[in-house]
Amino acid sequence: MNLLRAIAVPLGALVLGACTMAPNTPQQDLVWSAYKQCSAEGRAPSNIQLDRVEPDGRAWYSAFRSANGTQDLQSCMTEKTRPSKTPIPPASPPVIAQ
Repeated sequence: MNLLRAIAVPLGALVLGACTMAPNTPQQDLVWSAYKQCSAEGRAPSNIQLDRVEPDGRAWYSAFRSANGTQDLQSCMTEKTRPSKTPIPPASPPVIAQ
């Protein structure tokens, strides 16, 4: 029993540690980047904290003392994560030398 416990505890810690060290998905990176941009622009109130982002991009917030500013932050984050409306110019056609 003690041997089983001695093996199970470190093994469990290793498995849990491996899960937390997985790299972010592109969706997570996009949401974290948007939050940092909104914070840098002063559009993320100091009472709202982004806690975690799910792999599919869903965000979890905490509000301290009040939820004032949550809608402003959500608007900013939506704006930052929305695909650009500026069209990408087409590539120049290749020039064929004769």
